[in-house]
Amino acid sequence: MRNVSVPPAAFRTILSGLVLLALGACASPDVPTADAPDPFEPVNRGVHAFNKGLDRVALRPASQVYVKVVPSRLRKGVSNVTSNLSQPAIGVNYALQGKFEESGQAFTRFGLNSFFGIGGLLDPATEFGVFEDPTDFGETLAVWGTPSGPYVELPLLGPSTVRDTVGIAVELVADQVPEIIEEDLTGVLIGLQVGDLLQNRSDLARVIDALLYESADSYAATRIAYLQNRARELNQGLALEDLEDPYAFE
Repeated sequence: MRNVSVPPAAFRTILSGLVLLALGACASPDVPTADAPDPFEPVNRGVHAFNKGLDRVALRPASQVYVKVVPSRLRKGVSNVTSNLSQPAIGVNYALQGKFEESGQAFTRFGLNSFFGIGGLLDPATEFGVFEDPTDFGETLAVWGTPSGPYVELPLLGPSTVRDTVGIAVELVADQVPEIIEEDLTGVLIGLQVGDLLQNRSDLARVIDALLYESADSYAATRIAYLQNRARELNQGLALEDLEDPYAFE
């Protein structure tokens, strides 16, 4: 392991986030809706066709082989490790959202699973009642009051919005995991991430196959499913009709 210093830019990002959080603490998240305008549709459809083809020829068959060839315990360990590595970023995002209890829970999960779970291969935190509760920088931006922006579909990464795309970019730049591991373990980290991706594709096979290969318009079906699911995440599980006004700012 080598010593790592957090770049000054990261401190500036966190400080800016805290300022924006203080200014927008009373704002309700801007929630994307399935009937919102789709100004990027022509480009999105082209990217969707590429992603669908990639899934058909590579991702779907690879996920099927992965679950058949790799023992379930090993696959579970791979998913556990990748989940554990994400906990510090989840903790930081919850802190930036002002949700300090959830932030502490994420860091507690990381500590328990790192020290008692053999680096995250096992998940003793769940047995202790410290459950996983994901979030991301896109959700942090929503809490700060950043508008969702139009729907976009990204090459390889799939459905998103302008706001969530910015969140993905920030998380990629700020990710410190590749910096704190030994260089000869970079390949292992990539392998873990690929294994987790294949496991997720297998776990969601019915849903993804129905959207991509059984719907009359796979682009429209994917877009609606993503925006509805994202809205539920931002509303903490509530459907849009259960909210008094999901767009109101107090």
